[in-house]
Amino acid sequence: MRAAISGHVQEDTNPRPEFAVLGSLEVRSGSDFVSVNGALQRRVLVMLLLEAGRVVPVSRLVAAAWNEEPPDSAEHQVRKMVAKLRSRIPHGPDIIVTDGPGYRAVVDTEHLDLLRYQKLLRQARESLDARETERAAAQLREALALWRGPVLSGSGGRVVDAASTALEEQRLTAAEQLYDLCIDAGEAAGITGELRVLVDEHPLRETLRSRLMLALYHSGQQVAALAEFAHVRGHLADELGIDPGTELTGLHERILRQDPSLTRPELAASRVPHRVTEAPHSLPFDVPDFSGRTSELQWICDAGRRAPGGSPTVLALDGMGGGGKTALTVRAAHQLAEQYPQGSLFIDLHGFTPGQTPLSAFHAQGDLLATAGIPSEEIPTVPAGRAARWQSYMRGRRMLLVLDNAAASEQVRALIPASSDSLVLITSRPRLTGLDGVEWLSVGALPELDSHQLLRTTLGDARVEGEPDAARELLRLCGGLPLAVRIAAARLANRPHWTVERLVERLRDHDRRLDELTSEGRGVAGALLLSYQSMPPGQRTAFRLLGHHPGRYLDAEEAAALLDTDVLTAEGVLEELVDVRLLEAREPGVYALHDLVRSFVQRVAQDQRAPEDRQAVRRLLDYYLNTAERTCDTLFPGRRHFGDRDEEVRAGDEFDHKDKALQWLDQHRDSLLAAVNAAHQEGLLWHAARLPRELGFHSSIRGYDARANEALETGVSASRRLGNQSLTRLNLMNLAMGKWRLGQLREAVTQLEEAVELSRQMADEHSEAECLARLGQAHNSMGELERALRLNQEANRRAQELGFTRLAGSTLSTLSLTQVRLGRFEEAAESAQRAVTTFDSIKEIQLSVDALSNLSQAIEGLGRFEEALARADAALERCQRMSMPSVLPLVLARRADVLVRLGELEEAADSADHALAKATSSTADIHRATVHLAVGRVRYAQGDLDTAQAQQLLAHEIACRMELRYDEACALWGLARTAEAQGHPQVARQHRSAADNLFSLMKVPETAR
Repeated sequence: MRAAISGHVQEDTNPRPEFAVLGSLEVRSGSDFVSVNGALQRRVLVMLLLEAGRVVPVSRLVAAAWNEEPPDSAEHQVRKMVAKLRSRIPHGPDIIVTDGPGYRAVVDTEHLDLLRYQKLLRQARESLDARETERAAAQLREALALWRGPVLSGSGGRVVDAASTALEEQRLTAAEQLYDLCIDAGEAAGITGELRVLVDEHPLRETLRSRLMLALYHSGQQVAALAEFAHVRGHLADELGIDPGTELTGLHERILRQDPSLTRPELAASRVPHRVTEAPHSLPFDVPDFSGRTSELQWICDAGRRAPGGSPTVLALDGMGGGGKTALTVRAAHQLAEQYPQGSLFIDLHGFTPGQTPLSAFHAQGDLLATAGIPSEEIPTVPAGRAARWQSYMRGRRMLLVLDNAAASEQVRALIPASSDSLVLITSRPRLTGLDGVEWLSVGALPELDSHQLLRTTLGDARVEGEPDAARELLRLCGGLPLAVRIAAARLANRPHWTVERLVERLRDHDRRLDELTSEGRGVAGALLLSYQSMPPGQRTAFRLLGHHPGRYLDAEEAAALLDTDVLTAEGVLEELVDVRLLEAREPGVYALHDLVRSFVQRVAQDQRAPEDRQAVRRLLDYYLNTAERTCDTLFPGRRHFGDRDEEVRAGDEFDHKDKALQWLDQHRDSLLAAVNAAHQEGLLWHAARLPRELGFHSSIRGYDARANEALETGVSASRRLGNQSLTRLNLMNLAMGKWRLGQLREAVTQLEEAVELSRQMADEHSEAECLARLGQAHNSMGELERALRLNQEANRRAQELGFTRLAGSTLSTLSLTQVRLGRFEEAAESAQRAVTTFDSIKEIQLSVDALSNLSQAIEGLGRFEEALARADAALERCQRMSMPSVLPLVLARRADVLVRLGELEEAADSADHALAKATSSTADIHRATVHLAVGRVRYAQGDLDTAQAQQLLAHEIACRMELRYDEACALWGLARTAEAQGHPQVARQHRSAADNLFSLMKVPETAR
């Protein structure tokens, strides 16, 4: 083909592409891969290539592309896909031509692996007819080397898979012919490894099994040959309920009696002693869609290239099953192969292979020597001789050795060359700590970007880009585990009518997730089960008990509670689970369960539940409750103790400082939240009722009220089921305050009124005073100021009579805010100052922040602006010290208001912007209107009237929705000022009139507006 460029005729130098369909689809143009995106396009192209040279009707391409009922536009879509393929593939119009009712692929033998494969099989048959057995064997082996797996890696759909099945049968028949030739030529030992792999893939194919039995028998392994018969008999009975056929049974009987007809063919007399002249290369296929692991791959390659001479370099990769260790190692081995010119050997040690016993070092040495081309008669049959022969073979050679899927140090120690310049790459699930002189790399979960790239590579850009949010959620649910991502992508590729979101919805079902991530006998659950089954009984029991832990992260103290042991012993158990890669060590004493491991261990815990499990859960809940109570006692001094606890009980030494207590609650928050549900489900109602209180206290600092409220609602339910009025009252009050922070004021008042009634029924004066104070706080927010004033005055009086110091301080603080709103600034300042003094006396920091903020507001009302700013700064310092995200926006807004009064507008704007940013990320909606009002006042003072109006409108909308009457009136008052400044007097009058009406109803004087 020619192209006209700048008036000259120039030859198109693009080479014709090469196609590979025996496995995943590959299209190469020179050294470059040509990507074919989307499962439908790949199926259409592969269908054309499978029928290369023949016309494929459009109707057959439709059937190949869609597994089930195709859409009405299917034929049109096929034609569009062909057009895209022609434009994407170099020389596309010449390769995919329109012919009659369909299309025809025009490719020659050298450019399509399937045609080369079929040509070599024909030549092998011709060589056999001519009795040229050595030539036939070479042609068969060359043909079989082209096979990389089922067509489209098994994701081709019904029509393509049917063609793939026929090719697979052709391949197996060719392999059996090759192995017959090898056995007849006296090369049985050299093919046992290959035969084992094929038999594992097709355990019910008796003709393959017979070749393996013959190869083993002719290699001097009669016992192993007989064991293969036992294996296949068990498989056939379990899977099909039948016995082996007469041919295989007859072979078994002949091996048993050592029938002379089975005598190994003698080597030709003219044959010279074997010498290995050709470098062996047995690395597995390097998957083209390998993605990510850039740093790990670089680490292996750098270590392999800098390997010192005179001794082997041993690199080992460990990590949980399904983490992609083998794929990473094979990729690295292919990149390093040129550095090791005397060959590369690969062996699967079956450390964690379903249905396989791990290979001993003795058998592994035999398989490696056979793969290297050593005749069976030269491979010793006793361990010492075979070990010596292996070391002799490796001595002086610079080779690359991959020992994959190792289970234990003993498996690989005897395989490492004693003296050579070789590179040994080992993969294992546990870290093989019994090996010396090894450089280790732990392979963890894929980073998000690598997982995303793997999904795009395996599923196609179009589907990932079409549902970006669902794709991200899919990767989150797969937890960065390459096996999980590949299986998920395969399921979607096999179901083109599924959306990504549909699979995501199925994966969200915690109980089904592991089942969804299983395909064709391989899956995450199976990989984890092998690790679990390989552990000793005591370790399995410990792992099962850890399945009752409610969260992803756990520490040694939690494990000690579950396992009923001391912390040091529990830490040892956790470290053992880290060694077998069922736990991840995060920091000293803290461990993590991968999400999919967590699903697996929870399933194990449920399926193998034992009587002691309930006691383990109870111990963990006891630990949570006792520790959470101690931390909250440290953080909230002066709070009431519940139940029989002594009022003078102090937190333990480990929580002698607020920072330590807060850190413990922060680290365990998610587990504590989940523990409430676990306790309720287990029927441990006392724990389900008690624990939410501590979460409510913690949430008042950290601001996760929505989740804490769910726990408190569970606490209310558990308390009612227990029939415990005191606990019900406590949970109702704390739930009401959580709802107050979210601006759900009517619900909060309803729950508080029920709590007050319960307190009176129990004649519990302390509880009644607490509930009255909280009611006063809610009514203050709703603008019912006179009622709020009376409730807080009454609650304060009772608190002082009862000696309830903490409540006395909090009622004074709320009282001061109500007094500010009513314009009683002197009284407000006095109340707030008394509150600060009270809180300082008991070292209560959290509540003192509110009190200082209210004190600043009262002093501002008195016109003492510098002093008001100092109080606001003091509140900010304490707020930042405790890291209180729910209160921080309010304190910053308070500071901005005072700075406006001082004329410091630039600093006021900084503080207001900071407040707005923090309010946006905070869950405490109750303060959001106040923040918008403060920002509006700053912008008004700066002359930015449009922004001021926008902020005031936001404040008004929030205040109306939450029934915050005082904030609603303030927003209307601000809108009136802004409208007046904008030259809209009528709008200003309307807003001011509405504000005046609300202020009058609340009895707020003009001096406080």
